[in-house]
Amino acid sequence: MILRAVRRRRRLTQSDLASLAGVSQQTVSTLECGHADGSTLRLIRQVAAPLGVTVDLVLKWKGPELDRLIDARHARIVKAVVSKLGPEWQPVVEYSFNNYGDRGSVDMLAWHAATGSLLLIEVKSELDGLESVLRPMDVKVRVVPAAIARERWWRAKALGSVLVLPDESTARRFVARMGPIFETALPAGTVAVRRWLRQPSGPLRGIWFLADTPARGAVRNPGSAGRVRRPTQRQGHA
Repeated sequence: MILRAVRRRRRLTQSDLASLAGVSQQTVSTLECGHADGSTLRLIRQVAAPLGVTVDLVLKWKGPELDRLIDARHARIVKAVVSKLGPEWQPVVEYSFNNYGDRGSVDMLAWHAATGSLLLIEVKSELDGLESVLRPMDVKVRVVPAAIARERWWRAKALGSVLVLPDESTARRFVARMGPIFETALPAGTVAVRRWLRQPSGPLRGIWFLADTPARGAVRNPGSAGRVRRPTQRQGHA
């Protein structure tokens, strides 16, 4: 058990750790024995914190099927983005780059030849933290414009960097909770992003909440942006 191993490495008794975490020695003993079913995630993190141990919740479902499910939704959102771009935009999906150790891929690039505007789009169907979003986007904004200029002669006069998220309550709550950070890193909202797409001018950094295509046979519940419900029999005959 990780908690026991780290505690012993730090030369702490169970009572020492219990005192630091503000719990009973029995609680520490129970968790170290792996009996955590009756404990809340908050309690486990409370005991782990004094040891410098982080606790992450990992959800699993049918192995590779979960990856395919997430990938399918990601692909739907990318497809929705392409459909929203006007004919004057030239999209490139999954652009890969490698520049002196900075390597990766961009979900989508789009070129607006009339204005010399380059659009860099990162799509996240699921948000798992700020670190997995903002830092990679910073690298791509720094590296990709020069790389695409060398490869395709797309020399950007204006650069748009947009994070596309599913238009649902979970994503909106996450962004709202991290408000000041996103307001600094990606200040433009959905309306401003759409306006820029119609008439690109100057730099843009923003978040675009975009609904992906609902599953076939399902109707999006207007009371909750992130849920779906099956059509009733009456709806099915309507």
